[in-house]
Amino acid sequence: MLEFWNNVKEELDYKDLSQKELAAKTQISYNTLQSWITKDRLPDASDAVKIAEALEVTVEKLVTGNEVLSKKNEAEVNELLRDIRHLSPDDLIIAKTIIHRLITPSVRR
Repeated sequence: MLEFWNNVKEELDYKDLSQKELAAKTQISYNTLQSWITKDRLPDASDAVKIAEALEVTVEKLVTGNEVLSKKNEAEVNELLRDIRHLSPDDLIIAKTIIHRLITPSVRR
């Protein structure tokens, strides 16, 4: 299966959405969506954008599995890294625990 559809399925699972709900959100017919998945065919660019927007990710994330940081997000990450450098060893352990819980799939909401 194309990485695109694997990534779509991961995002659907993460967001607890069904393929029918995705079809409704994108205004792509459920049968068309199913056909693309079954035949392992990529949608055209405009439909890929609709799917990405419905899943609140970039098309690049769906195609490659890699998320690209926007300039704003990159600045926020850099600010967090600067802040982390000032944490005590005990606070660093707490921060790591919090981050781990936020990114662990079984803990996601």
